Amino acid sequence: MTACGSKNDGGTKTTTTAATKTTEKTTTVSSSGGLTWNDMPIYSGAGQIQKGTWSIPPADDAEYAKFEWRYYESSASQEDVAAYYKSQMPGKGWEEKGWMDMGEVSWSMYNKNNEKDAAMVWISNQEGKTAIALWRASK
Repeated sequence: MTACGSKNDGGTKTTTTAATKTTEKTTTVSSSGGLTWNDMPIYSGAGQIQKGTWSIPPADDAEYAKFEWRYYESSASQEDVAAYYKSQMPGKGWEEKGWMDMGEVSWSMYNKNNEKDAAMVWISNQEGKTAIALWRASK
């Protein structure tokens, strides 16, 4: 789940940047792609490793046109991070569409605003750390 660089394929733009790892608590994450992140909880003590944005040209069959993602690492257990997101996402207005715990990977999809906004939380064990991938999309 790592990527680098920038890509532009006929209207689809992908930009990825690396950030310095930090252990400060983050409650709001800024967005360069136009989506708000103030309704996405960030696990306390998780360090942001990467972020990216991309847009899909408007089309009748496009489910979501704007995507942004954030990738974090934490020393907390996968179980603790999963419990945090299970408890915090509904308080930010997100409706859980299902939660999957599959050994070393846990993930869930969420939506809000009559399904105009979607989010995914993906948590896994990677090289002795807990990886947290969050994506946010809007129609």
